[in-house]
Amino acid sequence: MTPNNFAIFVLFAWPFAMIVLAMIIPVRRVVLISILGGNLFLPATGIALSGLPNYTKLLAAGLGALIPAFLFAFSDLIKFRPKLLDLFFLGFLVAPGVSSILNGLGPYDAVTTVANRFLEWGVPYWIGRTLFTDLPALRDVCVAVVISALAYAPLCIYEMVMSPQLSMKIYGFRPSAFSMTYRMGGWRPMVFMQHGLALGAWMAAAALVAWVLWRSRAIRAIWGIPISWIAIFLILVTIGLRSTGAAVLMIGLIGTAEFIQSTRLRPLLLVLVLAPMGYIGLRTAGWDGHQLVELAEPLGQERSGSLNMRLENDQMIADKVMNNRPVFGWGGWGRWRVRDDDGRDITVSDSWWSILLGTTGVFGLCCTYAMFISPLFPLAAHKTRKRIFFGPLGAAWAVGLGVLLFVIDSLANAMPNTSFMVMSATLISIYPLVSPKAVQRMMMQRQLMRERTSAGDQGENEAPSDEANAPAQG
Repeated sequence: MTPNNFAIFVLFAWPFAMIVLAMIIPVRRVVLISILGGNLFLPATGIALSGLPNYTKLLAAGLGALIPAFLFAFSDLIKFRPKLLDLFFLGFLVAPGVSSILNGLGPYDAVTTVANRFLEWGVPYWIGRTLFTDLPALRDVCVAVVISALAYAPLCIYEMVMSPQLSMKIYGFRPSAFSMTYRMGGWRPMVFMQHGLALGAWMAAAALVAWVLWRSRAIRAIWGIPISWIAIFLILVTIGLRSTGAAVLMIGLIGTAEFIQSTRLRPLLLVLVLAPMGYIGLRTAGWDGHQLVELAEPLGQERSGSLNMRLENDQMIADKVMNNRPVFGWGGWGRWRVRDDDGRDITVSDSWWSILLGTTGVFGLCCTYAMFISPLFPLAAHKTRKRIFFGPLGAAWAVGLGVLLFVIDSLANAMPNTSFMVMSATLISIYPLVSPKAVQRMMMQRQLMRERTSAGDQGENEAPSDEANAPAQG
């Protein structure tokens, strides 16, 4: 099915709508609306443009953030101060271009692939590194993630009851097969996202963010609603989505966070953060992952069979890359896909990590995952005497665990969402500000400011009394 004219209009109108919105509300909120809202509400389709990258929802969301930022916050955009962790993003950005050159696809293909990656992924990263550099910005990101899920929840509930129909009714097409939406005796919503799995991952991440915000006391209420109520509501909605993997990840990470909080086993944080890279390392080294299929069998034959198919196809891609072009992969245009003796494509590419490995090799794969999880290492190094997740550090971990959920989910699913990019970039910008020493300095500065303000108010109250007595003295 092809999208209707309204879908095309919305995609092209989105950046202009964000420019108008930036005239009304602060630009930092506008860019969050563009990136998070664009991923959630824009049609999951692309428009082919001759000689240019395809105009997708990710590109529209990026332009909707970049243009208002240029117009209303240009001075902030050019204040970029590189950090060592930014090298991973640089590698992620140039990897497809290097792969194109080495595979003989030509300079034009290299330039267009890098430009497309920058417009879709680089813009959220740049904005996160330049506009979201203080603790109020961290709070804005946390609140935006939770509010986006609250806004999406009624649409999710509607499709749980009525079946996934919203994309068809409004944009004239279904992003994925309707047969894949019936699960476990009910409907698995997808609303305006590319698949129900993408919706499940986002709602699970938002529920996890809300939970950690509640338990760390970083934010107590949103719109006057206690954050505890919001967290429980989003968890229940996520479970009702019938996306088993996302629900298991959400519950597992909540349980792990609670265990770490109660036992203060800080090394477990490092194990948790390193787990995705460890999995990828084992798979590229030849581990077939059959033990994971056995663990999934209690969830049903359908779930274990789906996992087994993913593992087998990932292994085929990994074998082709590691045996031929391991460093920078095969480039684009499907060259990385596996074909039989008759030239027929036999690849089912469901996992993002295997697609990254196939197109950009070990270099691009490692840069991509390091870009997302590297900000979590400085957070884990922050030593606290009592609670690990508390105050501003808890807010940072709320965002970080949401990103980690996406990273783990991408080991089985290919559901790119640039909202997680701006979240990760924000963590790189603010991790020095959430250390216990930095928070203590901030509290002391606030106390000093309050004392100065109090002293100033007292002086102002005394001054009129003297002035009032002056005429009598005269």
